[in-house]
Amino acid sequence: MSGAQGIIFDMDGLMIDSERIINRAVVRAGREMGLQGIEDVSLRTIGTSNVRTREIYNSVYGEFDFDRLMDLKHRYIDEIIGDRGFPPKEGICEILEYVAGKGYITAVGSSTREWAVKEFLGKINVLKYFDIFVCGDMGLRSKPFPDIFLACAEKMGVSPGDCFVLEDSLNGIRAAYAAGMKPVMIPDMIAPDEDIIPMLYALKGSLLEAMELF
Repeated sequence: MSGAQGIIFDMDGLMIDSERIINRAVVRAGREMGLQGIEDVSLRTIGTSNVRTREIYNSVYGEFDFDRLMDLKHRYIDEIIGDRGFPPKEGICEILEYVAGKGYITAVGSSTREWAVKEFLGKINVLKYFDIFVCGDMGLRSKPFPDIFLACAEKMGVSPGDCFVLEDSLNGIRAAYAAGMKPVMIPDMIAPDEDIIPMLYALKGSLLEAMELF
């Protein structure tokens, strides 16, 4: 590897197996509140911040008790995971150890709030691989806007064109592409569609498969 290159890791659905649990909790909460079509609306929020999630829900349901929906969601997530946190995705420790050995600069670029990112990554023992965190509560526009990833590149001291972005979500891929980076999709709940596929630098089935890129 010549010159500085960076790898930006999303968290939910990429490093931790959280998206299915979160979606399950939201759907349960939404049904309890009588929100029609909650299954589809919940999928649209994957990869976005809490602020953007509120906007999406309000665009569908108008002004409703979003805070109650979130409170119920967190209650049901706690019922599922307890104090254990979300389980790690297969291959996350292996790929982080591998790219560290290769000299890549690594960062976390997540729409989730910073305290939650550090709590959940701490529970799977991978915080030591990251010095740079750009998160959804840092005043930047959320994915699919490129702001979070561009801030990562700036903090890493790496040009956007020399950054790989590992993502599971459509919103994350759109953000990486808009940032002029190399989007690598490892699908979790949603497969890439005909609009996303042309944006991809690579499509891999797992983090272990993605290691061959580096």
